[in-house]
Amino acid sequence: MVRYRRVSCRSRRRLPSYCFLLLFVVGGQAALAADWADGGESPVVGASDVVEHTWTIGRPPAGEHDRIQVHRYKGEGEAQAALLYLPGTNMNGEVAIASEDHNLWIFLARRGVVVYTLDYRTHTVSSGPLEDASFMRPWTLTAFVDDAREALLLVRQEESGLDVFVAGFSRGVWLGYGLVGTEEAGSIAGFVALDGGFKGHRPQDRYDLERAQKAFEKSGNWASDVAGSLGWERRDRLMRAASAAPDGPALGADFDSVGEQVASILQGAWRPGGLANPHDGVSRPQILARLLADYDRYYPSVQNIESAAIADYDDHPTLAVDDRWGELELPVLYFGATNMGATWVLDGVYSAAKSGSRDVTLNLLENYGHLDVLVGERAREDVFEPLLSWLDERTK
Repeated sequence: MVRYRRVSCRSRRRLPSYCFLLLFVVGGQAALAADWADGGESPVVGASDVVEHTWTIGRPPAGEHDRIQVHRYKGEGEAQAALLYLPGTNMNGEVAIASEDHNLWIFLARRGVVVYTLDYRTHTVSSGPLEDASFMRPWTLTAFVDDAREALLLVRQEESGLDVFVAGFSRGVWLGYGLVGTEEAGSIAGFVALDGGFKGHRPQDRYDLERAQKAFEKSGNWASDVAGSLGWERRDRLMRAASAAPDGPALGADFDSVGEQVASILQGAWRPGGLANPHDGVSRPQILARLLADYDRYYPSVQNIESAAIADYDDHPTLAVDDRWGELELPVLYFGATNMGATWVLDGVYSAAKSGSRDVTLNLLENYGHLDVLVGERAREDVFEPLLSWLDERTK
């Protein structure tokens, strides 16, 4: 059964008349507890009632940057469920914003959901210039799904007896579908897709992955750089300035404040209001800047061609991570930002509705941009609270 929920969004400014919104396995199949380096725990700065615990583990092929880190965020009350959260491209598992109105992890942790977040291998890479990024060549989608599986084993070990859910944002949705689709049926209590998809809504079975891989190898463009045309130093100064004092002076641009400068950049990124929608008051430049200031700089480019291949086939003939898509037997909850455009939303809806699940809930967030799903002014009412209710209803 597919459930559909329309979400209205209000803001400080007047919006348009429509506003849409296992057990711990030992032996060769799983990591032993001793493999994880325990980083200890400490209260979250700005949310001291939530405790953060970290673990780190090396991953194949055991290069300098081949390691991941998991963060656990736990509140003071009794835990009712556990959630493994997979961030989006260039994101990580650290708390950039401690407010429960703008941070899903803090909101859930205070309400009985133990949240585990993942730092991808990209978090180990310096933000300085990369002379040679070829070490990212083996950082495929499959490799990152396997990293997520390693994190899932840790969650099951630490939270024995609790139902375990998986959630992802943006590219983390893709990785999440790959993870839940390759896990034993019934072992995951549900999947939350936060503004992302897995399959294209009109698969053509035409994408030539082999040709794309050859072109990729020839190009040598192993890593994408989130800094873009701004350059990393300027981007970093801009986001940190807007985060600290949005009413402060703009950085070498014709704006009344640095907050307005950031709002203008983000409003026009990708498509009008697609990345974020601060001009309509759906989100605030200061909060957006805090989130963006915590980004990792680089991400492996190889995953772009692999995700394009997966999207174009209901079952790609040479990639295994989608072999069980269409046969998933777990509840799926989807949130989609309509400002990302019809194709993006349709891909997300198609991925959820055609996943094979008999329990699909769709939430369209009208006038929301991509990042507004996480840090919008009404994200708590439109995303966090419905998500928590959905978890509660599906927790045994």
